[in-house]
Amino acid sequence: MTTEPTEVADGVPAAEAAPAAEAAPAAEAAGATEAAGAASIGACCSAVYGSPLAELLVGDSLHPGGLASTRNLLEAARLSPGDRLLDIGCGLGASARLAATTFGLRVDAADASAPVIGRARARADEARIKWTVAGLPNLPFGDATFDAVLAECVLSTVDRPKALAELARVLRPGGSLMLSDVEVDGDPIPALGHRVIGAALCVTAAWRPGEFEHLLSVAGFQIAESWDRSSSIVDLIDRIEARFGVVRLAARDLGLDLAGLIGPALEATDGVPSAEFVRDVIAALHASVHDGSLKYTAMVAVNGGTR
Repeated sequence: MTTEPTEVADGVPAAEAAPAAEAAPAAEAAGATEAAGAASIGACCSAVYGSPLAELLVGDSLHPGGLASTRNLLEAARLSPGDRLLDIGCGLGASARLAATTFGLRVDAADASAPVIGRARARADEARIKWTVAGLPNLPFGDATFDAVLAECVLSTVDRPKALAELARVLRPGGSLMLSDVEVDGDPIPALGHRVIGAALCVTAAWRPGEFEHLLSVAGFQIAESWDRSSSIVDLIDRIEARFGVVRLAARDLGLDLAGLIGPALEATDGVPSAEFVRDVIAALHASVHDGSLKYTAMVAVNGGTR
């Protein structure tokens, strides 16, 4: 009996290569979908952080823990005056100003939103800060430019593997990545789909358990220190709840258009959340922090594993 020869491509029999070839477009499509989703989330968060309503509700330090969390990270990184820091996703620049004025660092503050950078620059007269419109995963900085990078609630809004690889590139060997972000175990709270609330709490695309360790390791980082800062989520949502009620009452009494404070982009999608909606979200958040399914983690990771 004659056996037909088996075609081989790159050392793989045709029978095995065919499924792999069919799977490749699916994998590429999945990657493209993930990247598009990250881009959409990033654009949404930029719109939220740039809105006057977000500042009214949260202040100019737009992440759980505020400047106290930033200070802890900067102290843990053991930086020296004159060291060069990249604050990526700097928002309104509160952390950048703290790093420059209190720690004496030379700061490059970058955000993907030009309007946000404009507002941040207008608030700062500190010569140690350079403001740049730029976002992950494509940064306009050379290799090994920085002694440290600060990324507060920003990696959840981008393609994380590509972003971490880019941060490893711009960090010098032994440089510190100071990271803080939200981790969700299980299905995200449905109410957090509202963009203002979800983005302000960094849960629009939160990390999953074990993802920090895995992706940081793949990118060449080693975690040096980490802290559970979940209580800061509770503090932030309580502040949002209190301020939201005041803002709604003030807007009503003064005849202001509260929706206009958010901006056209958000008005076209979610609009202003109702008081009942906010109460439901806050109750769900408290429960999730209490049962451990919603966490806020801060950490310092070393590029290359050695300081």
